Amino acid sequence: MSREKPLCFRLPGIAAACAVLLLAGCGADAPVVDSQVAVRVNKGEISVHQVQAVLKRQPRLLAEQPEAAAAKVLEVLIDQELAAQAAVEKGLERDPDVVQALALARREVLARAYQEQLANTAVGPTSDEVDRYYASRPEVFAQRRLYTIQEFAIDASPAQAAGLTALAQRARSADEVEKLLRDAGLNQRSRRFVQAAEDVPAIVLGPLSKLDKGQSLAITQGTVPRIFTVLDVQGAPIERRQAVDSIAAYLANERRRQLVAPVMKGLRDSAQLGYLGAFAKANAPASTSKASSSQ
Repeated sequence: MSREKPLCFRLPGIAAACAVLLLAGCGADAPVVDSQVAVRVNKGEISVHQVQAVLKRQPRLLAEQPEAAAAKVLEVLIDQELAAQAAVEKGLERDPDVVQALALARREVLARAYQEQLANTAVGPTSDEVDRYYASRPEVFAQRRLYTIQEFAIDASPAQAAGLTALAQRARSADEVEKLLRDAGLNQRSRRFVQAAEDVPAIVLGPLSKLDKGQSLAITQGTVPRIFTVLDVQGAPIERRQAVDSIAAYLANERRRQLVAPVMKGLRDSAQLGYLGAFAKANAPASTSKASSSQ
């Protein structure tokens, strides 16, 4: 049995395919809710609104192929409708796996609709808010840099990892980092890459942005200690006018997320959850802790 993935404003895997099938009609006898018919497929129909619904979920396709996008989507929906009709003829809608997948898709579509209804009440960011965000992230915008980095992933115990910060601060080049690690008896794997500031993990970017060529930074990501050595730095600033659209989109998405998160937390807090079987065992410490804190 496949595990259900959390909803993140999109339908993953088989649920996405099922959702499109639901939009397309899922069979010859399914009613079309809109009178605008794009194509009749045997005894079934695909409406213009169904094509538009798919295009709405694929803005990139619409942007890249504005004239051909609708026709391309329609042909895909025709193939799906034909396959769906054939599946119904074979009785596959009663197959347990299909029933489960359709139920999963229905739940995800409804959940997404609810969350999007909440999120759509968000007010977009103002020009001043965009300006403040731009000014607050100079390392990503006004002082953006392209880094050529040598990364060392190190096999080290927690005690050995604690000494890597001092080791990194002593080194003045990647070759020196490699020598110091070798002298300390630490095995390492290294790679060299070029990365723009916005692609560097946040935990690394802050301290990395303060380094000059040849300097190194020690940090632990997950359970693996790493040393990053700056081999080269090139300035590549982004002006406000170039960043305004992406900043506005980011702030709008954050505002949408902040509207949805507390509502979902409230629903979960007020829900009666009864974990069963192996899931009851997995959640036992959390349940016990919650019960203890309420006494």
